[in-house]
Amino acid sequence: MTRSRWPTPSLQLVLALVLLSGFLTTDIAAKEPTLIIRPTQPKQTKPIGSSLILNCQPDVDQPEFITNLKWLDPMNRTIDQTPTAGAHVTTMVTSSNNLGLVITGLTEADVGTYTCTAMYSNSEYLVRSVVVDSFNDITWVDAPTEQYPIAGSSYKVRCKVKADPAPLIDWYKQDARIQDGNGFVKDIDGLLIQNVTAEDDGIYKCRAIVLDTGSILDRDIRVEVHIPPTFAPDQVSQLEVVEGDMASVRCAANGKPEPKVTWIQMPEQRDLSEGTERYSVNKVTGVLNLNKISRTDNGQFKCVASNAAGLIERMVKVIVLIKPQVLDVTNVSVPIDNVAKITCTANGNPLPSIMFRRVGTNVVIKSGINDYRISVEHDTARDQATATLVIKHLNRTDDGLYTCIASNKGGEASKNGHLTVEFPPEFPSNMVKEMWTWNRMPVNLSCVSESLPNASISWLLNNRLIEDDMNVQKFGKGPYSNLLVTPVDPRYYGVYKCLAKNIHGENSALITLREAHRPSKVSQAKFDVVTATTISFSFVGPTDTGGIRIKAYAVQYKEMSQTWEEARNKSWPVDTPYILENLEAHRTYQFRFAAINDVGTSEWGPLEQRTMPKRSAPEEPKILVNKDVYTEDYINSPYGNSYEVNWKIPADNGEPIDHYNVNYCVIDKINTMWTTRRDSCKNEQLRFQDRTAFLMNNLNANTFYKVEVRAHNEIGYSVPSELVFKTAAGVDIPLQPQHQHHLSSTVILSIVLAVLFTILVVIDVSCYFANNTGILYILFGMCCRKKKREEDAKLGSLYGWRFPLPYCNNSTGESSSNGNGSSYTSDVEKVPLPDMNFVFEGKELLTNGNTYQSNNMCIEPTEMLKKDTEVEYDVKRSVSQTRFVGKDSAV
Repeated sequence: MTRSRWPTPSLQLVLALVLLSGFLTTDIAAKEPTLIIRPTQPKQTKPIGSSLILNCQPDVDQPEFITNLKWLDPMNRTIDQTPTAGAHVTTMVTSSNNLGLVITGLTEADVGTYTCTAMYSNSEYLVRSVVVDSFNDITWVDAPTEQYPIAGSSYKVRCKVKADPAPLIDWYKQDARIQDGNGFVKDIDGLLIQNVTAEDDGIYKCRAIVLDTGSILDRDIRVEVHIPPTFAPDQVSQLEVVEGDMASVRCAANGKPEPKVTWIQMPEQRDLSEGTERYSVNKVTGVLNLNKISRTDNGQFKCVASNAAGLIERMVKVIVLIKPQVLDVTNVSVPIDNVAKITCTANGNPLPSIMFRRVGTNVVIKSGINDYRISVEHDTARDQATATLVIKHLNRTDDGLYTCIASNKGGEASKNGHLTVEFPPEFPSNMVKEMWTWNRMPVNLSCVSESLPNASISWLLNNRLIEDDMNVQKFGKGPYSNLLVTPVDPRYYGVYKCLAKNIHGENSALITLREAHRPSKVSQAKFDVVTATTISFSFVGPTDTGGIRIKAYAVQYKEMSQTWEEARNKSWPVDTPYILENLEAHRTYQFRFAAINDVGTSEWGPLEQRTMPKRSAPEEPKILVNKDVYTEDYINSPYGNSYEVNWKIPADNGEPIDHYNVNYCVIDKINTMWTTRRDSCKNEQLRFQDRTAFLMNNLNANTFYKVEVRAHNEIGYSVPSELVFKTAAGVDIPLQPQHQHHLSSTVILSIVLAVLFTILVVIDVSCYFANNTGILYILFGMCCRKKKREEDAKLGSLYGWRFPLPYCNNSTGESSSNGNGSSYTSDVEKVPLPDMNFVFEGKELLTNGNTYQSNNMCIEPTEMLKKDTEVEYDVKRSVSQTRFVGKDSAV
């Protein structure tokens, strides 16, 4: 076998490492020190006016040996790092051993070769050069960014551009390229828009392109079309202004930009824009304000509207009006049944028309009215107008103030004149014609006479003058007169005459003076409403009131065993409720009545006797309802989900009211009958005897309800007071039975408990058979001891639901507790009882809440259900027979 020439693997690895080491050593030794200029392109071409930076970076093994790093300009001059002011070619250290050349605002003089030099290890000179060249970039010569053509004319959007080489120009509007045609013509120095319209508004883009240099530059130009001003329509050309008033005249112009408005007063050509004491111009709205107009303001005013697109003018004529002035209105005094004339004169420009109006009315009196008694006559002179109001056949109602009203375009003026109608004496219809007095008390007789001129008054008694009598005093001679009479004897009673006279005639009024006395006995006293403790009366008044009205009724009352000296008294003003309160139930009273007037009290009437009813349940609490809200047989509630029922506190009939019961249900009308909806009733007890209102909430909207209110005292419940009402239409709150949610929860709970019980039973059965432990084991061990007690408990439960009394056997009872603080004495089923006293076979069974005591008495339940119950009521014994009732009975 021939031996291989190749070295062993170990020898081969050694040879490879030697060769690699030789290659690396050769490479490191071959690296030459040099300079690098970044950007690395040997020629940098930039546009005139631009700026640039060139960075010189040594590429050596040991940069710390680099010294004297600097830049030379095209003239081989060193560029100083601390340049003089204004120099735009400088150097700056960009990083360690790096030097940058900065040229700002490149010019053609800066073009040339720039050289970076340095020394390395003080022995090697390093050098690197770069050429800087320039060219002319795109420049906007005439291209304003905002330009304003005028609508209706042609306009060139200017965009003049300079570049070297020459640029290409293109146009865009809203990023869409504009083509020649359709009103646009592209030119070398701009874009021509023919027949400019408002639609030519917008942002135009002028784009310059130099293909040789690859430069592209855009310029946005906002073109806003100006529209010459035009006057807005419906502006007045003539203005009528009242002298002394203020006025405004509008001069509105449309255009773009918004026109500026100037007012000029003609013919003086006075510019009013700066404003004066009497003139002012709103430069925004173009309104001319005229203050305190005078007659000199008559004339022409010129409105000038102008903007960058043009100027327009219009004339406005101002006419000054003079308000009317009422010069005079006559006051006249004319006797009744004659003719009255009231004259009124006025002036103004133009001359005013005149009419009249009665003060206090809205009736206007002017020419042309169809009234045979009243008319207006006119007489117009050169400088004033005259009108006369003529009233024929005067009567008293014509007396009063009359307003003369003069009016023209400038306004109106008014002034009052008075018409006085004279008439003979008259007396008012409400004058008192009968007076009463008694016991020689002085009385005042009053007489009022209406007349013009005022009348004088004299007094007569039985057709003879009475004014000089010592028992008579006269106050006032007219038109008001009072006669104070002191009737010392019957001669002063009779008919007095008040005699009034003036220049137009005389008149008289009669006043009868009568003597008053006490009223006669009360004709009849009726017992209207009688309760256990109150009586309401009504009276038939006496046949003789004594000449004056009855002002009160009185009652005197006592018990049978009392004397009239011990009697009590009460009186009531007339037309008030005649109610006697705080009487004792089941007592007999005697009453007598009297009438009272200003003279005194009548004699007592015949004796009346009445036995008060026994104590009983309260009277019906009357529900208070405004009759105006009734609709058929129900009332409408103003609310959709609530209603408040109010009632009057009833008589308690001898026992105080301890609570009220309010029951309300949803009802429906079926065949004209109200029917209660099942499971809709709710019941509330109000434990306040003075409670007179209850708010029912959570009602259904647009639903009928019947509410019953009953009062309760120790005796029992009153008759219910009923009311049917309907809730308003609105958000309906469904009426749901209270047990609905409980039923659902009960079903869920039952399922859960059934599952748990099944699991417990399985576990307990396993424990019973496997280890003789668990609940089953304990129960089977105790069953024999509890058998008898369970049978007794079952028997007690059998009758316990029928009547709340305990069943017991002959075993001795033990005192126990029911767990809530209540105790019982029995060895049987424990049943809580209400507060009641029962008597069974001569033995008393007391119940007090949840506590009862049977006094070691055992009663068979079946016997208890048949026993008659005796209850103390009004000091008498009442026996009620208790019978066996079905399980569905309310008992």
